[in-house]
Amino acid sequence: MEHEAVELLSKYLRVDTSNPPGNEDRAVGFFADILDAEGVIYKIYEPRPGRASLRAVLPGTGEAGPLILLNHTDVVPARAEEWSFDPFGGVVEGGYVKGRGALDMKGQGIMELLALLDIKRRGIRPVRDIVFLAVADEEAGSRWGVEYLLEHHPEDFQADLVLNEGGFGLKNLLPEQTVMMVSTAEKGVCWLRLTREGPPGHGSLPHGRNTLEKLVQALSRLLSEDQPVRITPVVERYFKGLGRGWDFLGPFLEEGNPETLARILEENGLMAMPQVSALARNTISLTTLQAGIRTNVIPSRAEAHLDVRLLPGQRIEDVVEDVRRRLGDEQVEVVCETGTESTESPWDGEYFSRIQNVLEAGFPGSVVVPSLMFAASDSRFFRQRGIPSYGVCPVLLDLEDVEMVHGIDEKIAVDELLKGTEVFTAIVEEFCAH
Repeated sequence: MEHEAVELLSKYLRVDTSNPPGNEDRAVGFFADILDAEGVIYKIYEPRPGRASLRAVLPGTGEAGPLILLNHTDVVPARAEEWSFDPFGGVVEGGYVKGRGALDMKGQGIMELLALLDIKRRGIRPVRDIVFLAVADEEAGSRWGVEYLLEHHPEDFQADLVLNEGGFGLKNLLPEQTVMMVSTAEKGVCWLRLTREGPPGHGSLPHGRNTLEKLVQALSRLLSEDQPVRITPVVERYFKGLGRGWDFLGPFLEEGNPETLARILEENGLMAMPQVSALARNTISLTTLQAGIRTNVIPSRAEAHLDVRLLPGQRIEDVVEDVRRRLGDEQVEVVCETGTESTESPWDGEYFSRIQNVLEAGFPGSVVVPSLMFAASDSRFFRQRGIPSYGVCPVLLDLEDVEMVHGIDEKIAVDELLKGTEVFTAIVEEFCAH
C-alpha cells in the first residue's frame, strides 16, 4: 500500500482539473478505472458536461449510519512559469510528490481511496457503509459539486459522519510537541458587492462628487477600523490545548477567561499574526475595485467587492449592517452576493474523541486540538443538514509549508503521504468497528 500511495498520487496529479474550467470528469475516470479493477460499486453524477462527481460504496452491515470520506477533485489554477517544476507533472523526487493538489487535496483523496480499498482487501465487514465521495467544483463554491448533489440526490448522502479536508499537523508551532488540528468549525462566507453612482465629467474639471473618490473614501473608513475581538468556544479549546507548550498562556489556563486570552494574545504580539487574528475576528478583504473607461473621464459608477469571513455565532445580516455603518456613506449600495454563516460540529463528543485517540496513537506525544478553518469547505453543506463533519488530514507540515496551498511549488513529502495513509486508514477502521 505504501508504494501504491506514491504511484497513485503521482498519476492523479497529472490529471489537470484546474477550476476554472474544472474538467472533473477526468478525475472521475481516473478513480473509476481503479474501482473497476477492485470490484467496488460506484455511481457517477454529471450535472453539466465535464463537471462530474463520483460516489463509491463499500457496503456495511447497516448497524450504524454511513461514513462519508469526502474529497474534492478540482484544484486552483497554477501558472507554470511561476513554478520550479511542472505543476501537473506528478514528479517524485527529493523525497516529495510534486504538483498542484498534492496538499489541497488530491493527496488526501488518495489516502481516503486507499483506506477504503485496504479495508475491502482485508475482508473487513464494517458496521456501516464506507462511502468514498470525490466531488467537483469545491474551489469555486461547489455549485456543481456537493451543493448540487445534496439538492438533487439527498437520498444518496445520508450519513452519520463525514471526514473531509481542513485539519493537519504542524511540526514547529509548539517548542517541543507536534500539534494535530482537527477542523470542527469553519468561518462563514459573506461576499459583498459595493456600488456607488455619481455624475460623470471631464478629468480636467474635478467637481467634488467623483463617485470613485467617494467609494475609496468610504472603503478607507471601513478598512482602517479593526474588527472587534471575539473569542469563541472552539478557539478557547484550541488555545487550551496549545497552553501545554506555551507558558505565557498560563494565566488563561488558570482563569479560563476568554478576555484573559484576548489580552495575552495582544500583549505577546500574536494578534498581529494574520492566522491568529482571523481566529478571533471577523475579517474583511477588499479584493476588486472597478471604475472608469478612460484616464480623462470621471466615472459615473464605481464598484468594489469584499470577501468577509464570519466567526461562529455571527449573523450575515448583522455583519452587512455593520459594514454599511462603517462605510459612512448612504449612497454606497451594499449587496450580499454569497452568504453562508459559520458551521460547527461538536468537539466534545464521541466522534471527535475517537478521531483524537487514533491521532494520538499514530503521532505519540502530539497535542490534538479542535480548530477553526478560515476558509470554506464542503463540510458546511453537511453540517447544515445536521451531519457532523470533521477536517482531518494526518500529515505533519512546517508552518511555511501551509503557504503552498493555493501557492507555488505545492508538494507533499513521501514519508508524510505514507504515514498519513496509514493513520487515515486506522481512523476509518475505528469507525468500521462500531
